[in-house]
Amino acid sequence: MAYDEYETRKYRQRQGIQLAKESGKYAGRKPDKATHERIIVLRSSGQTIERTSILSGCSISQVKRIWAIHHSNG
Repeated sequence: MAYDEYETRKYRQRQGIQLAKESGKYAGRKPDKATHERIIVLRSSGQTIERTSILSGCSISQVKRIWAIHHSNG
């Protein structure tokens, strides 16, 4: 019974987010430009993904995601 309520809440939340996106009220979190630039500079200078994550203060997955976005844009 609790699982059904969980699923219903999840479904309604997705509906609400979709409606908000369509009306322009939901855009998600704004990217941290300083962190993105720091990651791109560190990776471009030859730092490893792990070292870049330590120096920039973020996760390895975030470094990989930002680096992939950087490579797909240019």
